[in-house]
Amino acid sequence: MVRLRHFTGFMMAAALGAGLAPYGASATPLAGQTACWQSNVGEDPRPEVSCQSLTPEFLRKLEHATPAQVAKLFGVPGKDGKPTYFEGVGKVPGFRNGYVDLVYGSGRVTKLSAVTTEFQNNGMAGPEMDFGWDAGKGECSDFPGSTHRCNAPQ
Repeated sequence: MVRLRHFTGFMMAAALGAGLAPYGASATPLAGQTACWQSNVGEDPRPEVSCQSLTPEFLRKLEHATPAQVAKLFGVPGKDGKPTYFEGVGKVPGFRNGYVDLVYGSGRVTKLSAVTTEFQNNGMAGPEMDFGWDAGKGECSDFPGSTHRCNAPQ
């Protein structure tokens, strides 16, 4: 019997395909991964993968956050144990999959860049939406209702 090893629901998963592993061959997930991710035994536990949906409301919580606050919000330590890169993964319709890059200054997030897609009922990814925030420039968002689009024509 085989089972899917990982599932991100993000566009890259469809492009790269899913890996297969024997049923039961898994490592203990990190706290923020228990609902959506399981690494295989001996495999990198992917400390940047979180079950946190990347909604605009959640992304705004990262503005001015400390590294400890960021790691707590995601429930994982981040790529290479540093709270600068995270991936939100889930396969529930409406879940916002994607990734977030963070930059810090004076011990707090000063810049954030995120790309998300919404997991659809048919299992496919919805349209890609960007979200950005810079302490000096403010926010841009491709989410509905935004007045300052990230990908607006120049």
